[in-house]
Amino acid sequence: MNTHTSQPVLPITPAQGRPLHRGDTLYYAGDAAPSLYRLENGLLRAVRLTSQGRNLTVRHIRPGDIFGEEALHGLPRSHQIIALTDAVLTPLHLEHLSAPELWEVTRSLSDQLQRVMTDGVHIQDGELRERIARYLLNLASSSLGGAHADGKRYVRATHELIAEGTGATRESVSKLIGEMRDDGLLTPAYRCLTLSNEAGLRAESGLF
Repeated sequence: MNTHTSQPVLPITPAQGRPLHRGDTLYYAGDAAPSLYRLENGLLRAVRLTSQGRNLTVRHIRPGDIFGEEALHGLPRSHQIIALTDAVLTPLHLEHLSAPELWEVTRSLSDQLQRVMTDGVHIQDGELRERIARYLLNLASSSLGGAHADGKRYVRATHELIAEGTGATRESVSKLIGEMRDDGLLTPAYRCLTLSNEAGLRAESGLF
């Protein structure tokens, strides 16, 4: 049973689309699916609740991605969608889509399927320390990433977010991030992790 409080409907403007603030939920699992969406900027994540009652990030949605594919089948939403950064998105109503736009939908969903299959390695393959390194390198190239004046990259992420993206507990992630700090791989700060030794992280990740 869906017990959440309904989110207010935000205005849609042709120039800016629909805004979504960091931490906001666009929709919940079980909600009706009247439309697709295209993310114009920002970063979203799709979250599923595990049988242990933990949130698990199953997909990241990046600028240009079209999502909400439940609308294609007349099914309720299968995941909760949460904004990891401030974002702007555009609703896409099926009855208004032209043939070229439907092709764009197909191509976007295909691209995301390939990415989800690759990203699944972050959760399923290797020891947790390896998965954390891999996940941080992935996030560094997203809207959560940035670079300091000295060129070192960083990721704006909490230990909880990393745990939900790697299929682990926050306590396990915090312990390993402390070890990776001591090994000179990361420099933690409040809600931010600097990739102090990116070459070392790539070696840890097992993919490079």
